[in-house]
Amino acid sequence: MTYDVVMPQLGLTMEEGAVVSWQKQVGDWVKKGEVLFIVETDKSVMDVESSDSGYLNAILVEVGKNVRVGTVIAGLGDRPGEVSSGAHPGEMTGGGPTQAYAPPESPAHLPAGAQIESGGAGAQEPAAPQEEFAASPRARRLAKELGIDIRAVKPASGRRVVEEDVRRYHQR
Repeated sequence: MTYDVVMPQLGLTMEEGAVVSWQKQVGDWVKKGEVLFIVETDKSVMDVESSDSGYLNAILVEVGKNVRVGTVIAGLGDRPGEVSSGAHPGEMTGGGPTQAYAPPESPAHLPAGAQIESGGAGAQEPAAPQEEFAASPRARRLAKELGIDIRAVKPASGRRVVEEDVRRYHQR
């Protein structure tokens, strides 16, 4: 039997997210409840636990690429090499930077133990160890894509650099 792994909706307003790292490699056994991957949204970075047990047989989306909620991002199977029906022919299924994806699922079927963080009052943005200031994940990614040192960007309001601040800095 195969199981599709989808990009979960980890907040009411979440429409898309990006897998920033996989905690397992293709061919590894994954236990239900074990952290399988880390997702980055425009507001936070969070661990997502597997909702099923099985071998990680396919990874179908590139690490760092934004995909819509409900997109199949990986496939699990009871046996090594089993590829789910959600896996598309031609997609990478072994060891590369591409990851598998699954059909939409409702928020009621979120992976067990998914860590949900809000951008509201009291929430803190996880910062990279070498960083001494707050910047949204999207702002960091855009700065990297544009070749901008994120530390040079100053927030227009508040203490956190956001994507808009990076775009404004780039236009100068």
